Amino acid sequence: SEKGSFYSGSKDRTAFKCDREGNPCIQFQGHEGPVCSIVEIGAKVVTGAWDGKAKIWDTSNGTCLLTLDAGAHAVAVATLPTGEIVTGSQDKTLRVFRGESCVHKIDEAHGDIIRFITASSNSMATASNDGSVKLWSFDGLQMSALGGHQSYVYGVEYSGDNTEIISASDDSTMKVWSINDSQCKQSVIHAGTVWQAIPMPNTDIVSACADMIVRVWTRDPARMASEEERKTQQEIAQQAAVAAAQKGSSSVPMDSVIDISKMPGMVGKKNGDVKMFNDNGTVFAYMWNAGARCWDKVGEVMGAPKPTQVFYEGDSVFPAGEYDFVFDIDMGAAVGTKKLPFNRGQNPLQAAESFCALHQIHKSNMEDIRQFIQKNAGDAPAGAEASAPAPAPASYAAPTQDVSGFFPVLQPAVFKDGKFEALQGKILEFNGQVEEELKLDPIEVNHLTEGISKLKMGVSTELRDCEKEIIVKKLGKWPNDKLFPVVDLWRLLLAHPSSSDFFKGSDRGTAYILQVLSLLTVDINSPLGLCASRYLANLFIYQTNKYAAFDKRDLVLNGIESAMNSTNKHTKLACTSVLLNMAIILYESSQPPKAFDEATAQRILQLALSFLGKAEDEDARCRAMLAVGTLLTRDPAKRPLSAACKAGDLPGKISALESKLGAAAAADLRKLLQ
Repeated sequence: SEKGSFYSGSKDRTAFKCDREGNPCIQFQGHEGPVCSIVEIGAKVVTGAWDGKAKIWDTSNGTCLLTLDAGAHAVAVATLPTGEIVTGSQDKTLRVFRGESCVHKIDEAHGDIIRFITASSNSMATASNDGSVKLWSFDGLQMSALGGHQSYVYGVEYSGDNTEIISASDDSTMKVWSINDSQCKQSVIHAGTVWQAIPMPNTDIVSACADMIVRVWTRDPARMASEEERKTQQEIAQQAAVAAAQKGSSSVPMDSVIDISKMPGMVGKKNGDVKMFNDNGTVFAYMWNAGARCWDKVGEVMGAPKPTQVFYEGDSVFPAGEYDFVFDIDMGAAVGTKKLPFNRGQNPLQAAESFCALHQIHKSNMEDIRQFIQKNAGDAPAGAEASAPAPAPASYAAPTQDVSGFFPVLQPAVFKDGKFEALQGKILEFNGQVEEELKLDPIEVNHLTEGISKLKMGVSTELRDCEKEIIVKKLGKWPNDKLFPVVDLWRLLLAHPSSSDFFKGSDRGTAYILQVLSLLTVDINSPLGLCASRYLANLFIYQTNKYAAFDKRDLVLNGIESAMNSTNKHTKLACTSVLLNMAIILYESSQPPKAFDEATAQRILQLALSFLGKAEDEDARCRAMLAVGTLLTRDPAKRPLSAACKAGDLPGKISALESKLGAAAAADLRKLLQ
């Protein structure tokens, strides 16, 4: 693949090839289920999906060249040095394809779902929900089984020299195995599920953890973090393991726990600090008593047994298979009870939506069903059955698919393009016009030039502190009439990951956001107003920045309210982009069981409906409409947002914009209003 490009697969049943900045280049469309596995081989790419199929595509134009029957439900894919394709699926079967022919099939290759497959120059490795990693010859003969994980294994990779295997697991460990003797050489405990661990060319290993931290591990003493930092990492991981065990986690890693013989020489960091100690093979949690200067025993750390599952025969919405729960939903005397299968980690709201659609239950019952699922799946043992109260009689024939295929919108609307040379020229021009104490000296001009050059090159560059200091702080002191190219440069800086440095810490970048909001109101029809509104939209590119903006949501929404009356259509588009981006983060931050911020939703909706009622710019109106649709996917049980939309004649506004929105989006908006 081109340098820096990558592939992504999605729940929307498509895959994309993206450039180094994340812009989609080629779409691969044809699967009938979410795409969950992707691997590139020369000028082709292979995808696996939840439709039980693997597909081979031409990377130059997105054409599907071949479809392989790879089993049932989720399919993992890999390629061999021979050019053959390997698949593993939920039916526990491993298949090797040469062209369209299956030349090797290994039934019951694992005791559970095959999650991941990788290959070296002379063997292949598989990871499974059965907690094991297995090594295979290319013709399907098992060479060894690596057992030691206490839960699902999500990822497996070979080291660069093919002497080791690295595995990542739900048991919060990354393990390093010797291929020569099939023994675990090291187990590295994390603070949560390890989703994947990848070896680097320099032999370092990168791990991705459920605590949203990516860590780099090394054997090179020169590159190791400080001893204090490493100790802190281990303590955080151990304390997370104790907390998980107390909640009934499926396992607690034992092999990285400190031996109890070392306890007398250890001091807690603070009163109440918790550590685990291994006492002759049994792990106990101890709490530091700062007053007595000793460790008080909390109790034995024990994991719950791996949950059993219940078989569900399947229907047109929920596939047949093993589920953590199969609930009995009482549909009333006329219908009786219906089964609702559910797995831990699944979105309860989506399960409720699918159940309502399947049985033509009115959408007003979704929230009650969601709460029932959350209550019974949260603490009850898996493999159990429970009964829900009967929903109200159905007066609405629900669609047989999800409520909306277009909404929620999850991709923020941002403005990454810029004319860097013109921007730099205008800043240097103004530099000659500002007062002497505000001017950049030759060294600072050089820093500015280098910083702009790096921003133009893209996200792979690293800005020095002196460059960021000039761009954000020194130029930020210029008078308002000279600031529009500066704010536009800030807008482009927000498209670079180093911008997150300004939104960390206790104030979360408050001063920068407030400054731009004040500049937005100077003249909403001017270039400065346009640049300020685009800056606010670009705050939603990176995680740290967007939550800093959402933290100031009332100020931001109040700030763009007047700017939405600008005579500049580009400013209006930027302001409605902020509305959409706020709606997206509101959706993301209110995944059940998290509470939905109805007050903020009503505020966004009020601004969007007001704009739709008076604006004429179709692009900006469409963006406001997308914000409305995204909000409606989280409409609470009593449907207050839908009621407000109907009161604001949203159906009529949808019809007026249908040619611009597209028939699919318009149809979904109407569904969401029902």
